[in-house]
Amino acid sequence: MFFILSKILDLFISPAIWIVGLLLISYLLRKKKPSVSSKLFLSGLLSLLIFTNPFIVNWVMNRWEMKAYNADEIKTPYEVGIVLGGSTRYYDNDTKRMVFSSSADRLMQAVELYHKGKIKKIFLSGGSGFVNFQEWKESEKLYPLLVSNGVKREDVLMENNSRNTYENAIETAKVLSQKGITSKCLLITSAFHMRRSLACCAKANIKVDAYSVDVRSGGSIFTLDRLIQPDPEALVAWDLLTHEWVGYLVYRLMGYC
Repeated sequence: MFFILSKILDLFISPAIWIVGLLLISYLLRKKKPSVSSKLFLSGLLSLLIFTNPFIVNWVMNRWEMKAYNADEIKTPYEVGIVLGGSTRYYDNDTKRMVFSSSADRLMQAVELYHKGKIKKIFLSGGSGFVNFQEWKESEKLYPLLVSNGVKREDVLMENNSRNTYENAIETAKVLSQKGITSKCLLITSAFHMRRSLACCAKANIKVDAYSVDVRSGGSIFTLDRLIQPDPEALVAWDLLTHEWVGYLVYRLMGYC
């Protein structure tokens, strides 16, 4: 039930939905309440300018994301690198290949860490994040991809039952316990997603160090296009941030982290 409710909640926490809602209500009230309509329209327009400003969202994202570091700073190899799901969008049955998401860096960085000898095994954590298509399991689809990219079969661990970050931690803890792995692991996930992931791992009693990837922010760029030119990609970044903030808060309230 929580999983389904979280998907419904996603519809209402997106800034794009807020903007469309303000403009739509403004239009509907334009004749009956013109003064209210004007205020709503201006609010919608101002929101659009704020949420499409790349400088503002980069500044906020930079302060939320957990700092990344170079792999060479890892001096002692980890037994396991845990890769959280979210690297893919779906599996294309026509082409028989994965269609990757913008968070594919999670998987790519894990493979690089493996080949550099920084992690000895790769743990894929993630089943289906869809309300429908529960039969589609991300970890199962990624397993042969890792093997074809030089990862030994015996060095790939997985769980494919989890549907969200909380379940990632719970299901991963079960497999690690079954395998008798008690050493500290390396948690590999997107920088914007790391705070909630660390909290869930702590709740599940998984000892981890953070390895942030898929960094969305960078240094502040004070050029005209970055300061005032609207960018639709900024809306995507805000959507990620609001999802994480609300998710973190709800997880706290539910006792998931």
